[in-house]
Amino acid sequence: MHPALLTNSNSGTARTDVPEINFVRPIPGFSDLRHFALARIDDRESLISELRSLERPDVRFVVTTPAIFFSDYVVELDDEDCEQLGLESAADALILTVLTPGEDAKTTTANLLAPMVINAKNRAAAQVILTGSDWPVRAPLG
Repeated sequence: MHPALLTNSNSGTARTDVPEINFVRPIPGFSDLRHFALARIDDRESLISELRSLERPDVRFVVTTPAIFFSDYVVELDDEDCEQLGLESAADALILTVLTPGEDAKTTTANLLAPMVINAKNRAAAQVILTGSDWPVRAPLG
């Protein structure tokens, strides 16, 4: 554990000013993709964004800042994750959760066990599996 990097989901919001996000290790199931962009799904101020592959634009993840739906959500990063991402401060960590869209907001779920962590300063990213955590893979939003 890196005590300075115990962070809740309020640190950061989904942003469109990050031109390219580079994953320091592959996202499980997508080993050939490392370069992504974070974009709003529509032109309005949306709570939901998409993380889109720059190598294969058909690969997209629907993401959100977990604080919007889970005020008690906390991510604890270990030293190895912090080193790989170049994180020196919790304030630099943008935490996003991957959503599995349902028919409506009540049936949409968030993967709280494996958030996407992005260093806002250098745009290095990784999907981090929170070992020893009770956070679910499919937490209902509604």
